[in-house]
Amino acid sequence: MDTTLNRRNFLKGALASGAVLMAGGALAGCASEGGNSGDTVVGFAPVEFAEETDVLIIGTGIAGLSAAMDPVEAGYKVTLADKRDTYGGESFMACGVMNVSGSEMQKRAGIEGSVEEKWEKYAPVLEKKGETDDMEYKKNVYLGQTEWANRVEADYGAQFQPLEAYKDTGAPTSMLLPLNGIGDMTSVLTPLINGLQDKGATVELNRKATNFIVDSEGTVIGVRFVDSKTDKIIDVKAKKIVLATGGFSCNQVMVSEYMPQQAELCPLTVYSMGEGHELGRSIGGVYAHMDMDSNRMSDLAQVTVWGYFGRNVQVSPMGRRFIKEDQSHDTPDACAELGLGFWWTIFDNQLIEGSQAWNVEMNMKAHEDRLVGPCNTLDELAQAMDVPAENLKATFAEYDGYVDAGEDAAFGKKLFLEKLEAPYYALKHFPFRYKTHGGLKIATDSQLVDNQGNPIANVYCCGSTTPDTGSDLSPNAGSGLITGKAVVASLQSEQA
Repeated sequence: MDTTLNRRNFLKGALASGAVLMAGGALAGCASEGGNSGDTVVGFAPVEFAEETDVLIIGTGIAGLSAAMDPVEAGYKVTLADKRDTYGGESFMACGVMNVSGSEMQKRAGIEGSVEEKWEKYAPVLEKKGETDDMEYKKNVYLGQTEWANRVEADYGAQFQPLEAYKDTGAPTSMLLPLNGIGDMTSVLTPLINGLQDKGATVELNRKATNFIVDSEGTVIGVRFVDSKTDKIIDVKAKKIVLATGGFSCNQVMVSEYMPQQAELCPLTVYSMGEGHELGRSIGGVYAHMDMDSNRMSDLAQVTVWGYFGRNVQVSPMGRRFIKEDQSHDTPDACAELGLGFWWTIFDNQLIEGSQAWNVEMNMKAHEDRLVGPCNTLDELAQAMDVPAENLKATFAEYDGYVDAGEDAAFGKKLFLEKLEAPYYALKHFPFRYKTHGGLKIATDSQLVDNQGNPIANVYCCGSTTPDTGSDLSPNAGSGLITGKAVVASLQSEQA
């Protein structure tokens, strides 16, 4: 009873503020002293449903698209809405590295190990970090990543780079990449959204979600949108609603409140504004792990992951090596923490001609203002980079000694501990913040919960609107997939 009253009191305040809108009469038990005043809020147009759907997914990044798969395949009416004029969200801009185990693609390439076996090894590491409140949910996401990869290839025509391109080079075979390698997310996302539309899903662009709509009992039954092109209001009625709006790294107010330690870093994009977080809170949702550091990345994010697939040496503005080069987030983390301002990635023809040649060429052309080389000597390279030549030559002498010894005694680099050969090239990077890890607390079935842990009917969350969905795309995809399954299960249960 206390929980019910608390929720009614909360909704009464939300309705009065206009954060939540009501369709029809006042919330049961929450009428004002003056009578039934729940129909309208000053400054807000009354609710008039223009559209109706079974499943409404807000956000068309990889999490939102993946959440649509099971509902549309089960025959439900699915609508995906996005505030931008294009689908895909920030997933289109991502590096495309997907950590997946036991997929059919890996099996075809002769890579052994099932996803269940990998989870048994990964779970203790996750528990030790202490960043996860629900290990069952994390397991479902982990297993879901593999199912997702198999299904988007087999059922939607998504294209991945053959593992033969890099499996014998020393690169991690636990990573799947889109067809042309790093950065080619078109090869995965375009077939997925086309397939969803072919199966009956509707995609609505330029729609910014502004309010939840509740019925007279306070149950969520829809969402209000505003068309960003016309300012037209569109009220959509839905049986189930999924928040897949991404993180909050671009919302400076939220970052300053929850992650003040990263407030001075620039965001890598401009779209992750935390709208889904704020919508979820407006209906009684609560935050978890909001103070977790966001991922730091280079402003040349795709270049940051080259170290998984080829040799490079990364140095400070003074030409000193300061980090191992085979972990994508370590370098921008160290750059920011050491106050370096920027750093350089030095590489040679092995990367230019290797498995990620498409991406290397693209970034070299796109960032000619940051690129130096080709340089035939370290002296020439140091001059082009404007670093002390004696520092750079000392750095390479030390690094080459580690290569000869077969062990990086300074930083523990494992992948591509190899000497670079002239001609040399270098690209300059700056540290930015990227993917936030805090989000709306959910139940194991992805349903939004209140501060008592009670599910908020009809509202689900996936991807970066939830706490700690990892550092690459695959947990967002797995999170979306299992959310879609939960939505189908709930709809079918209600129909039974």
